[in-house]
This record gives sequence, C-alpha cells and structure tokens, in this order.
Amino acid sequence: MAEPKLEVQPFLDWYGIWAGQAGLDEQGEAWVQDPPVGIRLAVQPARHSPVFIAPERPWEERSVSPTCVLRDGGLLKMWYFSAGAGGGGETFVAYAESEDGFTWRRPELGIQEYGGNTRNNLLFKVGDFELQSVFVDPSAPPEARYKGLGRSSLVFHKGVQIPRLTREQKWEIRRQMDEEGYTREQKAETLYFHGLLRGAVSPDGMRWKFLEEPLLNVGRTGLDSQNIAAYDPDTQQYVGYLRGHQDRRRAVRRTEGREFGNWSPTRVVFGMDPQDPIDTDVYTSAYCRCPSSGRHLIFPSIYHRHTSTVDIQFASSRDGLWWSRAERKPIIPREPFGTMYAMPNLVPLNQEEWGLGFIGQYDLHDWGERYSPLPPPEWRWALWKRERLVALEAPVEGRVTLVERECRGGELRLNYQGQKEGGWIKVELVEPPTSPASPVKPFPGFSLAEADVLKGDELSRAATWKGSADLSSLKGRKVSVRLHLARAKLYSMAM
Repeated sequence: MAEPKLEVQPFLDWYGIWAGQAGLDEQGEAWVQDPPVGIRLAVQPARHSPVFIAPERPWEERSVSPTCVLRDGGLLKMWYFSAGAGGGGETFVAYAESEDGFTWRRPELGIQEYGGNTRNNLLFKVGDFELQSVFVDPSAPPEARYKGLGRSSLVFHKGVQIPRLTREQKWEIRRQMDEEGYTREQKAETLYFHGLLRGAVSPDGMRWKFLEEPLLNVGRTGLDSQNIAAYDPDTQQYVGYLRGHQDRRRAVRRTEGREFGNWSPTRVVFGMDPQDPIDTDVYTSAYCRCPSSGRHLIFPSIYHRHTSTVDIQFASSRDGLWWSRAERKPIIPREPFGTMYAMPNLVPLNQEEWGLGFIGQYDLHDWGERYSPLPPPEWRWALWKRERLVALEAPVEGRVTLVERECRGGELRLNYQGQKEGGWIKVELVEPPTSPASPVKPFPGFSLAEADVLKGDELSRAATWKGSADLSSLKGRKVSVRLHLARAKLYSMAM
C-alpha cells in the first residue's frame, strides 16, 4: 500500500497556531489553555549566490536582463531582455535553459534574425511584445500551454488616438506645451496614455502567438515596472499582479478572470501601512507560489524615499488577496547594492536549495550617484535551504500547540535547525483544544515523556516516540501537535 502523501505546513504566519484561551477552575481562579510561550516568527535572510548570468553573445553585449524563470519538465527555463551593439539598437526577448541555474544553454532557435542570420536564442523584438512574465497553464490545450503577459499603451493627443508615438515626438509635444504656458492639468488632458495588458500563448515557450485583444485596459493608470500573470488552480482563475498607485503611493494591485482576457477592474491588495516607515513605497511584487505548499508569496521591493534605497521583503497569503508579513525587514540582504528587485519565480535549484533571482544595482534609486561610474548591475540568486523562508523560533525555550488536523496515519516530519549550543525539539500529539477551555491531554503513546529528542539540522526528519514514527493508530482522527523547543527553529511540518 502506498504511503499517504504528506501535507506540508510552512510556518509563515500565526494562522494554524493555537492562541490559547482563558478558563476558570473549580475554585474560580483563571487559567489559560495551552498558550504559546517563548516563540516568535523570524524572517530568514537569504545568502547571495555568485552572478548566475552575464553577457556571452554579440546580441547581449549591451545588457542581459532576466524577467522570469520557472522550472518545468526538470529544466529551469528563463526569458530575458537582450540588447547588443548591433541589431539596430533593438532590444529582444531571448530564451535560455539550465539544470542548475548557473550554466545556461542558449539554443539556436532559428526564429529571430540578428546580424544577418537566425543562429541565436532570440524570440522576438521587445517592440513587438514586451514579455514581462511567463507561466504554465495546466488547464490549457497543448498549443497554449505557456502563457505570457506584456504591456503596451494607447496614446491620445488632444483626444485623438495616435497609433505610434516616438520618444522624440513625445518630448516635442511637451516642449510645445511648455512654450505655450500649459498648466499641469492642461498638459494631462492634452497628452495622456491608457495602459494595456497584453497576452501571448505558446506550445513550448519559444514560438509565440500574440493575442490581438488586450487582456485589460487599465485606463489612465501606469503599468511601468513589473507585471506578473499566473493561473490559480484553487479558484480556476487567471490572476495578474500589477504595478499600481494609491494616493501617490506605489502599491500592488490585482486583476482576475475565468478566461485569459476580459479581466476584472484592478484593486489594491498590498501596500505599506501605518506599521511601516512613513517614507516607504512598494515597487514590485515578484509574485509566485511556494514550491512545496502552494502558498501565495510575494517578495516586494520596498522603496525608501529618504535614503533612495530599495530592498526586498517578504509576505505570504492563503488566498492571494490578504497578505501578512512575519517581520518588516529585508529577507535578502541589500549590501553591497543600493537597489534590488526580485523576479518570479522561487524555484528549486537542487534537492536542498531554493533560489529567487534578483538584480542588484550599485546606484541609488534617484540620487546623483546613479550617474557616477559604478559597476554594472548583477543578476544573482537569493538562496535558502528548502522551505526555510520564515522560522517558528524559540530563542531560549518555548512551547506552542497547533490547531487540529486530520492524521493520515503516516509520519510527522519536521524541517528544523537546533542551535549548536544544545538546541532541541520534542513533539507531543494531543487532543484538539476546545471551547470552552478544558485541559488538553496527550494521546496515549505520544506524550512528552515518550517523545524522543530531535537535535541537529534536518530538512526532513520524522518525529518519534520511543523510537517509533508510526501514526497508524491515529489515522482519521483529529489531532493537534504540541511542540516544545529550546534554542531551535522550526521551518515546516508535514503530516
């Protein structure tokens, strides 16, 4: 008989953790039922990898800028902007693939001409379609298995749509308005743009068909910087996480729809709040799904106006709408860079590590230093051991009980790390806490006294009681897990 599949529970927020409940004993004295003691949620800083991609081909001489990476069919697949010294000054979308995220193959696709031939990995010109994100659609027919999101705009001058406006034409119109003394409001009504989300489909991620009808017209709101699309199998909807604003504060907004097109009006779903420093904005979201649990994740780039720096923080969600942050601090160390932006997706690089691609720029966001001679931007991985984004941590000694879940009769496995100075974890299986409050008793054979001590650093180790990990006697029953920790971090649990 096949072993039951274990359901991973990462410790990213307080939900799923029993908060405790007050009760009165027979003498009328108050007590608290299984309160959490001595624990906290702690964001785990990533480490920087070496540079994982740099210019190697003539069509990459000026710049290489990844926009999206995903793992599909055992391969890491990446789409990036590429610009060379030739090519008529054009920027192209290119494709590369890798097993490990560091050695990238650039296949000769024979699709896009450059330098008099098509022996390159170029897909198309950015001017034809500005591909910003790619996802695999499990609900689509083979010819549309890959889907891409891009952006463009409709330009209006004096109420009349202009098919194509060059940079030079735009600045000439603005110069004329300045000479004629237009007010700010008059300028806004004379020359304006409607942002469009564009879609594309492909059978293989290399040969693309651009859809004629836009997925969404966001009106006179900007789509500058990062916009990400995905398919949500939980709701069977397509979703987009877009650049947005709220009262001149940058934020993340969302749109969705049952079809790949005709999407809903946008709504802000993530931004800064009164617990954040007053000078902060959200630049990009780097939305993706957790590789193990499927949780919705974002790695927002946080712009600090007063210092002109941009760092990357972390938030998670159960439904993609309501977001929480374990801590409001960078999850990827910013130094030595001045600004940082992450790209989707968080991907397994090997059996032990997850990686999230980011660009580190040595200049600051909007100060004069950006015009000084500085090293070029660098594309690196932010690296974590598997599932170790946030820890349920006991800095000294702590205890916590989790809400009930059905026991599948297999094992209970933990991803944890005990400090070298005697850190340990012990696990009890107990009856679910009740309302009104009553004492929470362990199941026979799974008490604290019978629990074996877990030490060291393990990505997946079974909890045991007197040497046995067998939970078959509890199969189908609702159980709660009570954790005892000392100088230890618990990242996830699977049962």
